[in-house]
Amino acid sequence: MYRSFLFLTCTLSLACAQEILQLDKIEVEEHYSVVEERKENSIAKRIIKGEELTQYGDMNALEMLKRTPGVTINEGKGKKGSPGKGYTKVLIDGEEVTSTKRGNPLEQISPDMIQRVEVMSNGSAEYTAESMGGIVNIVLKKPSSSTKTTAKLTGGLYNGEPMSSLFAQHEGKNGKLAYLFNTTVSDNNQEDTSSAQTDTYSENTNTSARFRSLGLNTKLIFTPTSKDKYMFDGAINRSDYTKESLKNRYSGVNETISQQDEGDALMLWTKFSGSHNLSGTELLEWKLKYHQNDSDGLTRSNNGSTYREQKDESALRVLGVEGSYSLALNEHFIKTGVDLKQLHQSDDVTNYVNGVQSSDDHQRLRENKGAWYIQDEVNIGEKTVITPGIRFERSVRQFDQSAAIGYVAPSLHALYKLSENDNLRASIAKTVRLPRLDELSSSLDSSLDQNDFSHPDVIGNPNLKEERALSYELRYEHFFEDKGIVSVGGFYRNISDKIEKMTTFQAGRYIQRPYNSGEGKLWSLELELKKSLDSYVSGLGVFANATLQDTSLVSNGVERKIKGTSDYLYNIGVDHTLKEYRLTYGAAYRYVSGYDDPIDENGIMETQDGHGTLDLYATKRLNQTFKMGLNLKNITQESIVTTTKGYGHTQVSDENSRFHFLVTLDGRW
Repeated sequence: MYRSFLFLTCTLSLACAQEILQLDKIEVEEHYSVVEERKENSIAKRIIKGEELTQYGDMNALEMLKRTPGVTINEGKGKKGSPGKGYTKVLIDGEEVTSTKRGNPLEQISPDMIQRVEVMSNGSAEYTAESMGGIVNIVLKKPSSSTKTTAKLTGGLYNGEPMSSLFAQHEGKNGKLAYLFNTTVSDNNQEDTSSAQTDTYSENTNTSARFRSLGLNTKLIFTPTSKDKYMFDGAINRSDYTKESLKNRYSGVNETISQQDEGDALMLWTKFSGSHNLSGTELLEWKLKYHQNDSDGLTRSNNGSTYREQKDESALRVLGVEGSYSLALNEHFIKTGVDLKQLHQSDDVTNYVNGVQSSDDHQRLRENKGAWYIQDEVNIGEKTVITPGIRFERSVRQFDQSAAIGYVAPSLHALYKLSENDNLRASIAKTVRLPRLDELSSSLDSSLDQNDFSHPDVIGNPNLKEERALSYELRYEHFFEDKGIVSVGGFYRNISDKIEKMTTFQAGRYIQRPYNSGEGKLWSLELELKKSLDSYVSGLGVFANATLQDTSLVSNGVERKIKGTSDYLYNIGVDHTLKEYRLTYGAAYRYVSGYDDPIDENGIMETQDGHGTLDLYATKRLNQTFKMGLNLKNITQESIVTTTKGYGHTQVSDENSRFHFLVTLDGRW
């Protein structure tokens, strides 16, 4: 049964922002609000300004995505989930995010670096065909024409443990060269507790962790002529963490298990690109890019009688080139392009038991990808815009088994302007989701002595096939004169060869691996509201986003729900500005409903309770240079409770979440 829900996304900053937009398909700088851009965009796209994503004290882009409409982050069971219904594609400046076991680029991006976030439920030919579940594009800030320096110092406590970060940025323009440099330094500690209860034992776990990172980023834009532009983007991030857990297990005889995990990651992103106005109606663009993610770690576990150790190293290299040609011709805007990419991944995992090597696994994976697309934006009269497109991609993978996959992804988007402030949108797109390279790797990531339903050993599946889907979307939007919006929309997705993670019990160990489980369907209804109430109370605004979803999957002739899919999510909030005091404060509540998975093919069933988070914030402008902020995060401190049954056992895992607060000082010179 459908249940409505709200899922927040934007705070109510309604001022116009200076952004680079393609008006009449030529880059023009205008004072234009994101709401106006959203209204005019030919493809349904929710756009959230960067300023609306920083005030709640999120430490990085991964945390920030939890507040983005249409995106979910799996939580609980000791896992850090991927964004968006398990398979939303996340891009940074149009580039696909690639991560290793111990390094995720999203965790290295400060929200202060973000200009805006774009969310599309259905992809278009211009973007990757691997857009099942939608696309999130994180657009980073570009250099401004005026010279300025900004800095933000943050300090706080997480369950009594210190947290701190520093963000500093300098940007400006010297002649034909615009530049931006920034750095982010963070050192955060946290202490959490969790518990588990089974029919044979109970346990309590205390975990303390420390996360440190240093990031350096550069953007250079050189404009030698009015028709030519060259850009360089470079980022290097170094991070490390240590985590120690002490587990006390009671099962007649008390048992203590200590586990230490430490790791580090190095991420290097570079991109050199150019754009050339060949004429008033033709634009040529190209990119050369190189991404590198390296990580290594050491995990140790001791239960008093057995000492286990796992060493792991991972390396990922991505080299690519792409180009596009755009032509404005009467009522058409045609864009065509190619994208070539080569990926290399290596995984090395060695395990020891009581000092004796028990396994030594080395995996080498290689992938060559190529894509070609063409898309046309057609204006039909003054009210209708049709955007048809087609994209062809081919991927050749070499690992335990070599495989070549080719797929055609057509799409069609339609915009009908019912009135000056009302839009009706519809789209249909064929999409695909290729297994990640780590999902294909047969390298085993052991949970050592923590092994249970919540902490299984993890291994890939070399026989995994790609998912394919046909997605339909329909949406109505109304734009208020005060830059607010209300919208209602829904989509339906028909999925073939759905990939799900399943847990089995083999040789005394719980092991999780991905499988192609069957044919699936997903329905969703999404509601969104952002509205100023200034006519009632000066400076007051509200925001909310509501989505509900239902799923089904037929596996081996048996129908059930898609695993781990929440029935609904919501976020609601309020902002209030006291102009005379230069004070803004607000609150937001985010809730993720639980799920109730029936028994699967391996005899396992799982449920998770719903959980919510309440955050408060306040910012005070001290003068033209400085601003202070206070964030009270996770005031509700709700726990995530997951119950798993299978193989004659029942396990109830309870992961406690903690309140923490942050104090910030912003400066701009």
